[in-house]
Amino acid sequence: MPQPQGRGSTSAIESLLLIKLMRVVDADYLFEFGTYKGLTTRLLLENLPNKNITSERIYTLDLPSIDGVEFQGTDVEVAKEAIGFERKYKSSKNSNLVKQLLQDCLTLDEKQYKEKFQFIFIDGNHEVNYAKSDTEKSFFMLAKAPSCIVWHDYGNPEFPELTAYIDNLAKQKRIYHIEDTMLAFHLLGKEVAARD
Repeated sequence: MPQPQGRGSTSAIESLLLIKLMRVVDADYLFEFGTYKGLTTRLLLENLPNKNITSERIYTLDLPSIDGVEFQGTDVEVAKEAIGFERKYKSSKNSNLVKQLLQDCLTLDEKQYKEKFQFIFIDGNHEVNYAKSDTEKSFFMLAKAPSCIVWHDYGNPEFPELTAYIDNLAKQKRIYHIEDTMLAFHLLGKEVAARD
């Protein structure tokens, strides 16, 4: 279990919850918007269900540069820090199961991944236009049930537009916030016991 790494990373409890959600949907293929240091990638990689699949199973996307990209809050510093960083998942003996995509998320062609991923984690650029694009592409790439989309930084005071966007989306889709975390999720094909 990774230790909290500060800004740009999930907490220990959030990491545990990501593993739980990934296992609830028994994910064969995962997509991650925002590799950053590769800690979450490594966490998901080491906890994959269905160990018998030996082809690329986790697709993780991050920026090759920050030229022309809009940011909100301290995301620009996080993005600069991630450029050229040796990703933590690469030291895993299972690193061959990860496909690193280096491109701006706005240029990702989601059509090649239609209904491919059972688990999608959105924790890239938190500027609302980028988060909206990641979300729309995620719903297109989301496999049939059971499957799950998870957003990080919901409720983070640094990204109020992201939270407002997810709240608005929750009027159309079933989206749940996990209390005392910055995680929100959409789960297809499983019942969620939510408190009022």
